[in-house]
Amino acid sequence: MISPMQFVRRFSGRVGFAVGLGVLSLSMALPTQAFAATTNVDAQKCGAKDVKCVITFGDQRITERLTDLSALDTKVQTLQQKKHIGEDEAEALKNDVSTNKNGLNTLKSKLDAESDAQAARQDVKNIYEQFRIYAVVLPRDEHRLHLDVEKTLNDKLTDMKTKIETRIDKAPADKKDQLNSLYNDYKAQLTAVAPLIDGAKAILPNMTPANFNTNRSAYEGRLNTLKSDEKTIQSDLQKAASDLKQINQALKKK
Repeated sequence: MISPMQFVRRFSGRVGFAVGLGVLSLSMALPTQAFAATTNVDAQKCGAKDVKCVITFGDQRITERLTDLSALDTKVQTLQQKKHIGEDEAEALKNDVSTNKNGLNTLKSKLDAESDAQAARQDVKNIYEQFRIYAVVLPRDEHRLHLDVEKTLNDKLTDMKTKIETRIDKAPADKKDQLNSLYNDYKAQLTAVAPLIDGAKAILPNMTPANFNTNRSAYEGRLNTLKSDEKTIQSDLQKAASDLKQINQALKKK
């Protein structure tokens, strides 16, 4: 399957690209993992004073979260290596993963040292309420990663304007109306995307465990706005890619 960046590179090189928009759409999408969090209620199955049972339960929940954070870190590194995201964007995500892993490991050390079941239960409660790995951190960072990929693609498509203009200038006169119409739409889509990405990214700092815990309705409102912006961004980029494909096809026709 061809990636968005390969799609762009093929146009910018001497060899024309031959790829359907549907393939581009599939390769653009970053599937969000369905994170299945075990509820804190399960810890109540332990006896009232069975501290070992509570610790075992808590350790399992921490391990699950550490595993999924590591999976996200691997995904970030892979996309960075493929140049789908920049170094700064990758570093920010990796730092967030590291911060949460360190916090969970610190909590695990505290939990493992508990001798009182009630104190151990409070530590288990903190796995959920203090960190919110599944409710907040992983979904938020997946959104951030998605936006970073879209920003990289938008930047690359924007950088191609001069090359496209040069090719249109050299095109036969009877094709220029069609080409200019497509190119104007191409530019309009990219112009619309940039502020949407900036606006969506501005929402992310507010998506914190504290905000999730204290004002759920406001948190959900921001999340819905973020999802709506992402949907529009992807639609605009797909339209720009479609314009680019049609421009290339028109230029290839004799």
